[in-house]
Amino acid sequence: MATLTLLVTIIIGLVLAYLVYHYIHRLIIRRATAIVRNDAQQVTDQAMRNVLKQLVSEGWLASDQQTFTKSETVADVWGRGVMDFEYELPDGELTAAQLPNLRRPVNNALGEYALANHIKRVKTDQPTFVVTDLWLFEQRLHIDIAYLVNEATIEYVQDLRKLNASQVDSSQSTNRAE
Repeated sequence: MATLTLLVTIIIGLVLAYLVYHYIHRLIIRRATAIVRNDAQQVTDQAMRNVLKQLVSEGWLASDQQTFTKSETVADVWGRGVMDFEYELPDGELTAAQLPNLRRPVNNALGEYALANHIKRVKTDQPTFVVTDLWLFEQRLHIDIAYLVNEATIEYVQDLRKLNASQVDSSQSTNRAE
């Protein structure tokens, strides 16, 4: 009987030790991820501040669009380590039809900023920042910017491209059927 009690006590102790280890490990990983995400968001925020001023001076955006009201991560939806941030600013009388024409100047200005400021990135064959989405909602322009600082973000952007390509292919198939 004493042996059985000792065995049960050891098993309970091992289970508790595993749970404590797992909990502490998760806390450390979450904290490290939060630090990296905050650093990446600060870098991306600074890039967007400069890019918005440049786009206003080039006439792509109105003067009231020179600053964003907030930036927040959209990565929590997609997974840990994805450095994608949403910026919200006034729509400046932009229409949905004009949004596709805005993507290239934003990407170009972000690329110029990254080169001029030596912003780090994982792969040299990839841009440092990429516009992953642009949309208008309630008189606000929303721009999602991915900072390609790690593999998780690169894979996220590649998945978005595949998703967008499949949507284009399916819409073309639907148009042909009509």
